[in-house]
Amino acid sequence: MQHAAQLGIQVLALTDHDSVLGVDEAQTMGELCGVTVIPALEFSTKSEADRDYLDINMLAYGIRHHDPDLQSMLKTIYEHRLEQKIRQIERLQSYGVDVPVADVLVLASGVPGRVHIARVALARNPAKFSSIKDVFDQYLGADAPHSTYVARTFSLRSEEIIELIHQAGGVAVLAHPGSYTRVRSIESVIRRLHQSGLDGLEIRYTYAQNRGHYTASATTVANLISYFDELADQLDLLKTGGSDYHGTVKPGILPGQAGLTLSEWQILSDAMSALTVK
Repeated sequence: MQHAAQLGIQVLALTDHDSVLGVDEAQTMGELCGVTVIPALEFSTKSEADRDYLDINMLAYGIRHHDPDLQSMLKTIYEHRLEQKIRQIERLQSYGVDVPVADVLVLASGVPGRVHIARVALARNPAKFSSIKDVFDQYLGADAPHSTYVARTFSLRSEEIIELIHQAGGVAVLAHPGSYTRVRSIESVIRRLHQSGLDGLEIRYTYAQNRGHYTASATTVANLISYFDELADQLDLLKTGGSDYHGTVKPGILPGQAGLTLSEWQILSDAMSALTVK
């Protein structure tokens, strides 16, 4: 929050994966720093290859993050996510990579993710990996040559997550739509999700600093943004933007990068308020 305030950011959303554990603390600190924190999270959805729904992430903005039903579901998701990540670590260990489960859980201090696994792997195996990205490229990516992917025993479908977000008073936004390189037709997916209640698209995103379009040219990124901007207009979807800031884990990204202007945020805020009132 202090970093965001120093960069002149006035409004931001904390969107941890499948968790709202940091929202209260972020809001408290935000008040001290003059930064408005929107309660939010990022859901991982169930991959369904037969429907072309692969690796889809759903952003939930403006949720009632203490909603009992939401909290109950997040607890269930956490339990299965933890079990999945432990099995993924064990698979990584089978390749001879030194990654203690306990170290990953201590680092996560909450909901463990692949990034936590990668950070421990990098720290304990410096001769094997050159960066976090290298760990993903070799093992943690879904299409890695030695993929350690393990399916969860429980995951919500995209439509179920949209419904859960709405029940918690939030709006459902498809995260970084240009990043789903395994999806055959992202436009078809978006149109179907729209029919299921999707409220918005994350138009602006740090594509050149993330997997799928890593080191992409400014022209490529601009074309992606333009494409999804036009599609959002066609479907009357809300437009959002996000940095996907992860600190030192994703070097070269700053909070607020690929975000909205204050006037754009005010338009989005009014639209969000109108949706949640309904």
